[in-house]
Amino acid sequence: MEKEPEEKEQRLAMGLATAWFVLRYRPYRRNLLFISTLVTIIAVFAGAVPLGRVLTTEAVWFAIYWMVVFFLAAFVLLLAIYDLIRIRHEHRKNLKSLDQEIAEAEEEARRLAEEELARASEEDD
Repeated sequence: MEKEPEEKEQRLAMGLATAWFVLRYRPYRRNLLFISTLVTIIAVFAGAVPLGRVLTTEAVWFAIYWMVVFFLAAFVLLLAIYDLIRIRHEHRKNLKSLDQEIAEAEEEARRLAEEELARASEEDD
């Protein structure tokens, strides 16, 4: 009996770690976005064409089905927005590192030019 709460906590921790991993790395995030979009499109089609007649006769099942589809679509939109935010963040970070590299190269070029000028002036004397 004591292992059940620990086991549930371990499952929760593993689930959160997996979700963090999937959201953190672009290829996994993009695959999740693609699969979620595909499932949502299939669910919309299935609700409209093959299941349309059944869902229109049962109001409760109609509401439940389309709520699930709505939540799938909302999940896809939120995941797409999150992906956009992460890409912008990564782009800004890359731009900052490039700016730093350019500043370092500029400083080194300036230093080398000053050394060359000093050497040229010594040779003229």
